[in-house]
Amino acid sequence: MYWRIDCTEHLVLNLHADPASNPRSGSRVETNGGQQRAGRPRSTTYSSGSIASPAPARSLAKHHALAMGQSQLSDGSVVVRWAASPDGRLLAGATRNGVYLWLVKPFAQLSSLIYDPVDEFGPFVDVIWKQPSLTEEDGSRCGALLAVTSMGYIYEISVYRRDTPVLEYVFSAQHYYVRGPGESEGIAPLGIAQKRTYRLPGGTGAAVCAAAAAGPEMAMICTRSHVFRLTWTAGAVVSSTAVRDIYDNPLAQVCQIVCVGAVTGDTKEPSLELYLFSDGSVHILFGGSPDAAVRALEHPAVTGGFTVLAYNPIARIVAAGTSSGEIILYSVSDLKDGGLQLLARLTFDHDKSARVTAISWTPDGSALACGYSTGHVVLRSVLGFELNATRLSSQSLPDLLLPSPLLLHWAPGAARLLVLSECTAADGSLCAQQADVLPFVRAALNTMPCEGNSKLVCLFSDDKVFLYYCEFEAQDLASQQPELLWHVAHVPPDYIGSNWPIRYVATDADGQHIAVAGKSGLACYAVGTHKWRLFRNQQQEASISCVGGLLWYREYLIVASINHECGNSPQLLFFPRSKPLDTTSDMQTVALESPVVTMSCHNSILLVLCQNCVLYQYAIFDDMDFIQISFRREINMANAGISPTRVRSLQWVPSALFDAHPSFLVHEGVSLKVVETDNHGDDKRGQCRASTVVSERVEFTITSGVNFGNMHSTVWWFNGTHLYASLVSLEDFMDGGTAPLIAGETVRMMRIRPEFFPIAISADKGMAVGIDQDWTLEEHAVIGLGKIPVRAKLYLHNILDHMLSDGAEQDALMYAACFEHLEFFSHAMEILLHEVLEREMDRRKSIDIDPSMSQQTAEADAVLPRVVGLLENFSAFHEIVVHCARKTEAAFWSHLFACVGGPERFFRQCLNSNHLETATQSLIILQTLEPASVNEENIMALLAKVVAVKNTDLGLEILRFVKMTSESDSAMEHLLTQLRQRSSST
Repeated sequence: MYWRIDCTEHLVLNLHADPASNPRSGSRVETNGGQQRAGRPRSTTYSSGSIASPAPARSLAKHHALAMGQSQLSDGSVVVRWAASPDGRLLAGATRNGVYLWLVKPFAQLSSLIYDPVDEFGPFVDVIWKQPSLTEEDGSRCGALLAVTSMGYIYEISVYRRDTPVLEYVFSAQHYYVRGPGESEGIAPLGIAQKRTYRLPGGTGAAVCAAAAAGPEMAMICTRSHVFRLTWTAGAVVSSTAVRDIYDNPLAQVCQIVCVGAVTGDTKEPSLELYLFSDGSVHILFGGSPDAAVRALEHPAVTGGFTVLAYNPIARIVAAGTSSGEIILYSVSDLKDGGLQLLARLTFDHDKSARVTAISWTPDGSALACGYSTGHVVLRSVLGFELNATRLSSQSLPDLLLPSPLLLHWAPGAARLLVLSECTAADGSLCAQQADVLPFVRAALNTMPCEGNSKLVCLFSDDKVFLYYCEFEAQDLASQQPELLWHVAHVPPDYIGSNWPIRYVATDADGQHIAVAGKSGLACYAVGTHKWRLFRNQQQEASISCVGGLLWYREYLIVASINHECGNSPQLLFFPRSKPLDTTSDMQTVALESPVVTMSCHNSILLVLCQNCVLYQYAIFDDMDFIQISFRREINMANAGISPTRVRSLQWVPSALFDAHPSFLVHEGVSLKVVETDNHGDDKRGQCRASTVVSERVEFTITSGVNFGNMHSTVWWFNGTHLYASLVSLEDFMDGGTAPLIAGETVRMMRIRPEFFPIAISADKGMAVGIDQDWTLEEHAVIGLGKIPVRAKLYLHNILDHMLSDGAEQDALMYAACFEHLEFFSHAMEILLHEVLEREMDRRKSIDIDPSMSQQTAEADAVLPRVVGLLENFSAFHEIVVHCARKTEAAFWSHLFACVGGPERFFRQCLNSNHLETATQSLIILQTLEPASVNEENIMALLAKVVAVKNTDLGLEILRFVKMTSESDSAMEHLLTQLRQRSSST
């Protein structure tokens, strides 16, 4: 659900010492008599165990060369390991003798620590990031780093806020300028300083890599022989595991560690540790204890060895890159079972010689970025649908260098992908490192599955919102400039400058109003007037933060927020559309016990799911001047096995029994569940009664509540390849509404293949709308918004096919009648007739192979008469049948017109209803299926009517047909003679 919209941005990656670093750092380069010496750590803490003389240091550069198949890197200014902060705003890099800190937006180097090479310590081999703790003694601290050297020394480096700003803008005269998104405060004054030093037990070999453990305040350091688990602050080793107990291969060493644990971060929950070795094998250690079971991660032999791993905690999917270019997805179903199930294999078709060098999940877990050795960067959805492919080029000497991505990092907001690459020459030697940024737009449906976002194509970038109104029947897309079909709303710099990134975007049902929410506050936009509404002042704007989403309900904007002025208390805010944004007015508010995870609104029912796993239901009563919120019930969802941190959307299952037995549709990770609940009397409390998994592969879900005919609503979900729909009829609605969902593959469940990624369901037009694959393989090509290919696929014929196959002919007629006014209605009916006809003819052919299928074929043949009976109720019936027949094989005509009543009867109906063009088009069918004597009389009748209405063009077309199909010229003369005689007699 991400697409490119702009050219690649080249960033300058300089590695220089920061002369303005804070003097508190105990590890700065010091001078003595003009000669440099390494600043010794302030303290050295030794872990338990004897300290032996360490083995000769092995640089991470050489280790990386073995793992990735590249030559040895000897330049000390080359970054050998990267690490991104948990919030995505900062980036740390380690060279052989230094640690650097960068700001991602705007991209700038903030600070660095440079050490003289000392054999006792060894070069840096890895750096990992620690989240800031609430128990830090210094409130100015912004996090911490662990930098590991090859000799087993661990430097704890704190990230602090400087007393004075850095890189201030200085002008000789007064100068005014507009800052970009997130740049209102300039470059953050941050620095790094070494706090303390630890050391691993001796005799364990050179350190090779590090990783953050699944539990809080824990880190993992891997040497050639052992894996140590230690506490972050104290540096004490909690446990260790011998590498030979994980994988008994003395020639292979650990290259990467990925920890798969519980989403809640509870250390008591089971966890998995995945170890990637330099020979391309992956081994799984269960539980993280020395005596835990170990299992190798199996994969098909054709994929080659593994090269890189990444874990998606929201979808609970492990992505593994291979040396053959494949990406293999494994599902982590249950940590207690300890197994990874093969979910999908994603091939790379752009270059057969590519191997995967870097992968990265988006923060919301909805997309996967993949980097390849050929310079390609491919973006896929969570289940593997390819959204975009880009090929990078070198910033210098492009003919000799080939960039190979080593780190893919999503900036906050996930609208910019930072690509850090190494450029290698033809002989494999490293020439340079470079940084590039790929700008993307995201689907608003990702942030909030509200009614407006599911009906319209709504995308947003760092500072813009794009709307596409899906008016396909009212315009010819090929005749207009694509960029003119989009409405672009630029978020005001006054808001986005200080509140970047955009977290939530919501449009109303008509697409006339847009709301965006960033780090704090919110902004509203009116499409008709092209104007934005902001809060009266920055104090009000900073007092609330949108957490949990925002959506439109008629004339009101509902915001799930945190009130910073009242102790960060969670609440719901209701802002009138016609009034200014103001938190001090007498606006309607609802206090909550826990922050909101997601919410949805259906008619006047508001559903709010909170982090305490409790679902609250409210009824909304609104008028032009006031709105009233009435609490109805709360339901504890804990018994349903729902993890609130993994819930992507929650919607209701339409049912007339909602007050007594409400049912909900929960999209958790990549699975879709129906949760049925019960109410207990009048205490307004409910409990979960049952939980049923509808599908284990779901990208997104949409509930379309538009009533057509006997259809009450439709529930949609996309599994990466097919779009599924569960039809809820009025009978299902009265019976409870869950039957079509929990029954599985029934006639009420249809499936279509859209061939693009759908992001909107235009129910009133009977189509699914989405965006096609976007391949921007040329580095310097301008990728404008008009290049995004918006496509639509009709599903009206699929629904009618399912209804008719189920024998619901009256329901199908009522449903189809709701779309008769659309310009493409006849085209949809042609598709319906064509697909049913081909399906039945294929089944007839199968009788020759298996005679036992004759009864099944006879039952299937009953659908075609039902389709014909449906079409006879519409004025375009004859046109639909003829157009369908002329687009199919002539062998199918006899079966089609047998259901219609015969070709001659059909032809006479066209004449009697004065459908002369349709009758002319059916002459070829009449000639094929009827004797020549019958055809002559019918042609004469048609030609007489054409002459009577003086349609010269149609008359000439009939004569050309007679000339081409007659065996001699006498037939034409005979026809003209009869026509003169008939004209003279009349």
